[in-house]
Amino acid sequence: MKPIAKTTTYFSLALFLLFVISCSSSNGKDLEISNLNPNPVRFQFKLKSIPKELKGERIFYTLKFYSCPDIQAKDCYTPVSIKTHKATKPLQGLTDQMTFQESIPNQWTHLSIRLEGIEKVYGKYSPGHNPFWIQNSDSFLKNPYITHEFIFVSQENLIPDRKQEELASKFAPILVFHKDKKYLPTNIEKYADFFQPKEYTLPNKDIRRKSLGGTTWNYVEFPDLRESGKQTHLYYHVRYAKSTVSGTQDIALPGFRDNGNYWYDFGNGDMVISYWIWYDWNEGPTKFGNIHQGDLESYALLVSKEGKPKRILLTGHDHILLDTDFRNINSLKNHPILYVAKGNMGSDGGNPTSAYGGYTVKLHAGNALFNYISDPWDVFPSFDPENSILIIPRDLSEKDLTSVKIGPGIIDKPKQTSENSEDNQHSSTRYVDARKMIKQRIERLVAWEEPGWVGLPADKDPDGHHKVDPRLSSFFRFQGRLGKHPRSDLRIRELHQYGESPENAPFKTNVEQHYTFESPKSERSYSDREGNYGPKFIGNDSTPQK
Repeated sequence: MKPIAKTTTYFSLALFLLFVISCSSSNGKDLEISNLNPNPVRFQFKLKSIPKELKGERIFYTLKFYSCPDIQAKDCYTPVSIKTHKATKPLQGLTDQMTFQESIPNQWTHLSIRLEGIEKVYGKYSPGHNPFWIQNSDSFLKNPYITHEFIFVSQENLIPDRKQEELASKFAPILVFHKDKKYLPTNIEKYADFFQPKEYTLPNKDIRRKSLGGTTWNYVEFPDLRESGKQTHLYYHVRYAKSTVSGTQDIALPGFRDNGNYWYDFGNGDMVISYWIWYDWNEGPTKFGNIHQGDLESYALLVSKEGKPKRILLTGHDHILLDTDFRNINSLKNHPILYVAKGNMGSDGGNPTSAYGGYTVKLHAGNALFNYISDPWDVFPSFDPENSILIIPRDLSEKDLTSVKIGPGIIDKPKQTSENSEDNQHSSTRYVDARKMIKQRIERLVAWEEPGWVGLPADKDPDGHHKVDPRLSSFFRFQGRLGKHPRSDLRIRELHQYGESPENAPFKTNVEQHYTFESPKSERSYSDREGNYGPKFIGNDSTPQK
């Protein structure tokens, strides 16, 4: 063999061995970061406005690097690297800072930076997005230096209680039901003596298994009290429209939303009023299913800082059903007229709420076979004295319901030349005497207190306290499901689908995306198998009835 050939052969062999060693050293999920990037990246984190409760606590930062070019990938939520940096001394003042260098993996798409050791103030003071997310981009490659400030703010609601109550009362709903509706809205206070939290196993498809590593979730199982405590209470929460929940960064991986960590900003002064309506039972939309104990249906209003209604948003079936201008619905003295559906096949229904009556929507039951077997519908009542009943706010009198406008109101009443004349002009607007439709009233409005502040003295709250009814404090603090059916359960032998009991308000944000935090903001409506929940008319300033 010629010398040059020997040299080439040895050099090739050396390269091959180097390649094998390199591959073996990087084989595994926890990569050897120091071998991947010899040039460390500088990190600098600052804490500001540290709450006094954290004095003496030792905080630390956890860095998790993910490689998720496709967030639907099976192993997307497995970090390629985890690094933790602990503070060398306990927190003492209002500010703190940590600077360090760290090698990072060659291939990563998302970095989560979590501030830990702050459990004492969870739900009371927010440090902002936690974890805070950074995405690997060209700008990072040009300037590989990561800095972030965690600034603590109180999670108290800075709108005075009196103003919240005035707004909530002003826009409380007029609820319309079929006269044979079995389960009308009641209240959760009657379950106060039976509040015993339990745990259940999360379904395998639940994203919290991937994002948080959780295998269980919370629920409470109530006795069957459908025939008692039938007083209707309305639960509400008023906050500034410009509010944020941790985990809602555009670049955050899905499933990291933290409904206990949020903060409010005054913004332009617009406010959102969220309402929750409690039902003891959900039976529908067919006899086949979806059957479960407990139901929380909701709607929200966007109002100006002067208290003028701007938009309304309604949800149901895990969707935003309608988001539209307040003038596109009927209201009486600012009280929106809302219709609650029953189901078909003799079912009492799943209690979804619509701003329009007298129509149906055929729903998807999961697949073509279930659609054929159960054929689920939402059947919304009409505003009809013969076939419908009302639950109304306490401040409305029977006199107020003498002539209720139903329709856009833009076209006046039709001119009638004779009783049976073909010349009668059709109008989409009716005026209904609804006095005989009154079934009962909303007996009480209940403000939903910020969970972390329940029963504590105030810090920033202008009312100076966070006092609540002791019978409600457990509900306000509880994050989990309310009812004895915490997860879906298909029982073929019974031909029944037992659905999930509802997530407790105000922690329902992950499902229908508005319950406390998303503002009504744009024209949206949901369509299903046949039909939709969108506007049935377009109104103007003359549509709301004064």
